[in-house]
Amino acid sequence: MQSISSTNSPVEKIENLLDEVFEDLSGLTEENFDEKFPSAKKKMQLVNEIKIKNGSKLDLFRSSKKIIQLAKLIAEKYDNVTKDWANKLKLVQKEIELSQNQKKITIYSR
Repeated sequence: MQSISSTNSPVEKIENLLDEVFEDLSGLTEENFDEKFPSAKKKMQLVNEIKIKNGSKLDLFRSSKKIIQLAKLIAEKYDNVTKDWANKLKLVQKEIELSQNQKKITIYSR
């Protein structure tokens, strides 16, 4: 049986927060962007604060394998999300350009 102090260890807190960040990024859509993205950012800031706070205690803080794995997954997920949004923006830009070109053709054909 785990003691109460081990269940609230900084490593476990960080693992839980990183899990939540990954879930936020995984569920990110246009509709919930204003809610999920700031939430993920705040959680990452909290992770950093916990790390700094506990890292100053004679460097006793050690990242677990799960933290390292989650950090890599979050970085990859963030990259994928930004690439997807950039691709969506490019598609919208192309649609706008096509619409403007059609408008010009219509004006010229009059």
